Amino acid sequence: MQLDNSLQRVLADKNLVIRRFYERFLSEQPEAKELFANVDMKQQALMLTMALIVVEAHSRNSYPAVEHYLHVLGDRHREAGVPRDMFVPFRDCLVETIRSCHADEWDEDLANEWRAELDRATQTMFEGYDGDYPY
Repeated sequence: MQLDNSLQRVLADKNLVIRRFYERFLSEQPEAKELFANVDMKQQALMLTMALIVVEAHSRNSYPAVEHYLHVLGDRHREAGVPRDMFVPFRDCLVETIRSCHADEWDEDLANEWRAELDRATQTMFEGYDGDYPY
């Protein structure tokens, strides 16, 4: 299975996947709870859905608009006080949650592809994290 097909699988059941992800992430990373204290989780779910779509688009090509979006996203995460060391546990939890909606079609190649593309997107976000990108 390719990343785009995997994303379609996630999007087909996105409400359950996103809810499962945040439940799991906040359970595994209790220090992150304060970052979500005043966050509208419906809005957050929409933002994560958009981010997954952007990660997949970024995996196919480095479109300037996608890179700009990731820079802005990095800037927003810095402004929100998200520490850099939170990104790897976030990625790992997200990959494990994505795995849960694939059953027997999941394999380590797909897991590695998700990790690599999430890391690639995160590196682009860090350019925004370190800079100041207007919305």
